[in-house]
Amino acid sequence: MPLLQSLLPSSSPKIDTQNSPSAGWESSYGKQTQSGETVSVFSSQCIATAYRAKNIISDAVGIMPLKMYQRNKDGSILNVEPNHVTRNMPYLMQISPNLWGWTPFLLKKAVTEWLIFHGNSYQWRPPSSPNQVFLLPANKTRPTFDVDGNLWYETKFSSSTKPSYIPGVEILHLLINPDETGWMGRGVVTFARETFGRRMAANKTQAMMYAQGFMPAAVMRVDGEASKEVREKIRDAYEDSMSGSENAFRLAILDNKIKEYTPVEMQVKDSDWLESISATDDDIALFFGMPGHMLNKGKEAYNSNEQKFQEFVSLTLDPFLVPWEEAARVRWLSREEQVNTYFKFKREALLRMNAKERAEINSTKIQTGQMTPNEGRAQDELNPYPEGDQYFMASNIQAIRVANAPAPIEE
Repeated sequence: MPLLQSLLPSSSPKIDTQNSPSAGWESSYGKQTQSGETVSVFSSQCIATAYRAKNIISDAVGIMPLKMYQRNKDGSILNVEPNHVTRNMPYLMQISPNLWGWTPFLLKKAVTEWLIFHGNSYQWRPPSSPNQVFLLPANKTRPTFDVDGNLWYETKFSSSTKPSYIPGVEILHLLINPDETGWMGRGVVTFARETFGRRMAANKTQAMMYAQGFMPAAVMRVDGEASKEVREKIRDAYEDSMSGSENAFRLAILDNKIKEYTPVEMQVKDSDWLESISATDDDIALFFGMPGHMLNKGKEAYNSNEQKFQEFVSLTLDPFLVPWEEAARVRWLSREEQVNTYFKFKREALLRMNAKERAEINSTKIQTGQMTPNEGRAQDELNPYPEGDQYFMASNIQAIRVANAPAPIEE
């Protein structure tokens, strides 16, 4: 029996098919659009703007460490460290999620790409030893209910034609663009299909122009009547000598059998589609929530780009990060742990400041008692030094309770 199937429960539930949500999986073959192009999850990623946008988002999520914190009774916050013996969640999210050697970056990137294009992602944590996290294919997995109302997840493994069922408590289900039931998400292809189709059609038109060496269409009139065979022969001869990039801008020589040759050149009004390509790319960027400057579009000032990057984190990435943080607290922690333990992505990992800016920020935090010198050195992967774990504050600043205390009465 394959490894993943060996981790399944021994018995299968009796599914309530009537009240279970429908799958709504995106067809791997795609659907035809009004532009005549068939758009699928795979073909949509062949569009440069979509390919770059999905990689920027998924890479950004993959870069950020997913930390586990515990709030103690005295108000202090403890960063729970990875434990290779117990393979706790910090170990799975910061070292390796499973025994196959997956890296946390790979898991987080794959989860995000399933979300972007399929609207759902499913992380499976079986209740077996050693502790592991697996990623189930979103195009073969869906939530379902048994006759008693318990949540299960139906999935199909490649080695089996029959569906397998996993208890809901073992699955961390993330989704975007939820449907009317709230149980199934919908990917970007569902909403941007027509836009993707227009861009694919534009790519095909461009390819045809290059293949013909920008050869203009033309109307030829021959002397006398010409049979279908003769017309085809003349057309083939003209295309053989003029089409293709190697024949671009070559001279066309016609014999006296050609009575009239009239090129049909592209009019200015007919070339508007060239400008519409850029507008279509802008629409695609909007579907992904991507700022233009991150796709090498626009000429904003550097400070403006920096501000837009902050918007990218809060408006584009947080809708992926916050649901993951909340769902992990529910699925990966016991009820007792949920009271004072939580997960959080370290968003600061995306802010790759230069050495000067980082030193200035660390200096301010150290001088205002927000962190110790050794904590600042640790951020630059420098060794601690003795007495570096103390908190410091400028001598001209007092605690609020001291500053507001009444003056002592002189005797």
